[in-house]
Amino acid sequence: MKAQFEVDTLARQVEIGCADDEHGVRQAVTITLRATLDDRALFAGDTRTPPFDYCALIDAVDAALASRPRFILQETLVVAIAARVLADPLVQAIEIALDKTERYPGCRSIGVRAAFDRAALRALAARYPEDPALAAHA
Repeated sequence: MKAQFEVDTLARQVEIGCADDEHGVRQAVTITLRATLDDRALFAGDTRTPPFDYCALIDAVDAALASRPRFILQETLVVAIAARVLADPLVQAIEIALDKTERYPGCRSIGVRAAFDRAALRALAARYPEDPALAAHA
């Protein structure tokens, strides 16, 4: 069984972008996460203490955002979020959609989508040496 927790369209403000006019400016982004877990971790019965709390997905986003003052590329933020979500051993994989919603007039958003497991993060870790969360996956 493939079982997922989803956080849909989480809104945050972040300094992000490589263009000169994006430096020093916080922009609205939306982030959707779909975490694949072992079905036993997701369907653990009607309990007040489930093995995994989906709020951990929101915490991972906020930790990634707090990990640096600005992000040049959306892809870097997506990788930072993935590393923090996959630090939890109950999460098998994570799908992330990140959208900048204010960047281009006449366009609802511009974004990136990616799916990661631990092997994918290991393959990328050397490209992001500045992020200690990725070092844990190397």
